[in-house]
Amino acid sequence: MFWGIENVLGRLLLLLTAIVSVGFATPAGAEPKPIAIVYDTNENPPFTYGVGTDIDPHKPGFIVELVRAAAEHCGVAITLTRVPWARGLELVKAGDADGIFMSSYTEERLSYGVYPMKDGRPDVARKLTDMSYWFYVRKNSGVTWDGKTLAGLHAPIGATTGYAVVPLLEKLGFSVETDPNHLRNLHKLEGGEIDAYAELQAHVDGLIRAYPEMFRSIVKLEPAIRTTPYYLMFSKTFYAARQTDAEKFWDAIGWVNDQAAFQAMVREKYTE
Repeated sequence: MFWGIENVLGRLLLLLTAIVSVGFATPAGAEPKPIAIVYDTNENPPFTYGVGTDIDPHKPGFIVELVRAAAEHCGVAITLTRVPWARGLELVKAGDADGIFMSSYTEERLSYGVYPMKDGRPDVARKLTDMSYWFYVRKNSGVTWDGKTLAGLHAPIGATTGYAVVPLLEKLGFSVETDPNHLRNLHKLEGGEIDAYAELQAHVDGLIRAYPEMFRSIVKLEPAIRTTPYYLMFSKTFYAARQTDAEKFWDAIGWVNDQAAFQAMVREKYTE
């Protein structure tokens, strides 16, 4: 019996397909990859502690402990890596990181990120925490803030690269100078390169306490610019592949946050 060339090629193609399929099939019951989560290298006490890529094994910050406890509660493995904030957002956008904390809800981030939602709105029951942005200025600089109008500026406003307050200030018509380093931004304010620094309270207040002589001329203007819920934001790529795990994780964050034992730990370990 002689086979036509088409028959031979067809059988070879089927054989190659079978070999490739066997070689690349995911073994039944294989564990899913750990969820790769990134967060900022800047310190943000009491939420995160330490500067740089290291994670303090004893006192990492209560949000780090919250995320770890939520992962354990819902039975998923995670990895935590610290990167500069703007870099972290780029990793999520590219699908090279599965999630990032702490992310406020912004329309711009919806192009690549997913938040816990309910009835078409961010689900605050599954937030990590709330944080507030404030204006910091030099004493006697003449810069004033009444909650609506910032007056007396003769230099740009400083802000941290990639933070959600940057587009907010730009929409209000302010000139904004960004830098990824909080300490450097405070030095710019002290030196007059910027006339105000819009920053999360936890970032700045901790640095002022740490260096009281260096920053004794810097004061915080009342009231807060805004107070906003912050979330663990997953990448669209991750959410499309593992929606159930993402929703379980957000549910677990809400559950852990509500536990009396967790709140007691936070008060005992992280109240300054």
